[in-house]
Amino acid sequence: MDASPTHAADDGAGRRRRRDRGSSPHPGGAGSSRDSFRRGSPLWTDLGFLAALPLVLGIFGVVVLSFAARPARTSTSARLAPRTIGTFVRPRQPILLGSLAAIALALTLAAGAASETDELGHHTRFTITLGTSGTSASSGIYGWYHSLPSLALLVTVLVVTAVAWIRLPRPAWGEDVAHDTAIRRTRADNITRLASGAVLLHLAVVFNSLRGTASIMLSVSGNELGMISLGTPFAAMQPVLFIAGTAATVAGLALWMLAALTGVAIRTRRQVPVHTS
Repeated sequence: MDASPTHAADDGAGRRRRRDRGSSPHPGGAGSSRDSFRRGSPLWTDLGFLAALPLVLGIFGVVVLSFAARPARTSTSARLAPRTIGTFVRPRQPILLGSLAAIALALTLAAGAASETDELGHHTRFTITLGTSGTSASSGIYGWYHSLPSLALLVTVLVVTAVAWIRLPRPAWGEDVAHDTAIRRTRADNITRLASGAVLLHLAVVFNSLRGTASIMLSVSGNELGMISLGTPFAAMQPVLFIAGTAATVAGLALWMLAALTGVAIRTRRQVPVHTS
């Protein structure tokens, strides 16, 4: 968290001592990568790293699933059965992933537009100013410096997921079409779960970061007015951001766990021999 206190100022009627303070109790929400490295903090406390990590893991998982093993044996009659993306991918799956990506994009644009440059020229700072006095307090925000790399990773998640869906119908049917269909549908589900879980966990980092930014407060001691406090324009959103961040974390981890469990089930089903009369 960066703070820029203003010293005594002269308003023409006499000197008044002013005091401001910026506070952000949530480590994920304030501060930038430069602050982390200056203090020698570990990499996993850096906001950019935390936002990008779920997306990188999601890309890796989807790529692995897209190159799953093909059926060991095929039959002539099975090859004639039609195979399309719609056979395995349910319409709600791309809708879900697209909706989550749209939310991430909206937050990226909003936070990026609100960010300002720090002394290094990176868009990592959010500042609130009291009137025209110049008294201000600043904190870190999920600005362009952090969000643009994650935005590129988000696009990559969408691309590799689309490619993985497109690859599902390509291998020929196995001897048991119904069995093969069930396996590919489960794989399509897991591709969606990995990609959606990655975006959800990315959103959780963004929500928690914005909650930290929303918590900064500027307090100034006046004359007869006493203490004057000023918060961020979205300070009232802190409870909503907390709930959203918690829900995104739980949902993202649940989707990844479900994908792992059903992936084990697929491998088990492949090991069961299929008997034909």
